[in-house]
Amino acid sequence: VRVDDGYVGEGYGIPAESTLEAIDMAARMEGLLLDPVYSGKGFAGMIGLTRAGFFNAGQNVLFLHTGGAAALFAYEAALVAAR
Repeated sequence: VRVDDGYVGEGYGIPAESTLEAIDMAARMEGLLLDPVYSGKGFAGMIGLTRAGFFNAGQNVLFLHTGGAAALFAYEAALVAAR
């Protein structure tokens, strides 16, 4: 288990640019709905670590989706603006 708070952004309930990118990427590529409070930030961290070369080629990586897709509706303006 790795704990890295570098992708939290400005605080609780405030999606960082990387969070919005992760939400968009997961929805477009996998049909996976992530919320901008928890799972979107976690997925942004996984993307960031992957891009930084933290994981080795062929290594198994598990992302635990904790739900929260209903929260997407409260962030409609931020999600549309990010596109």
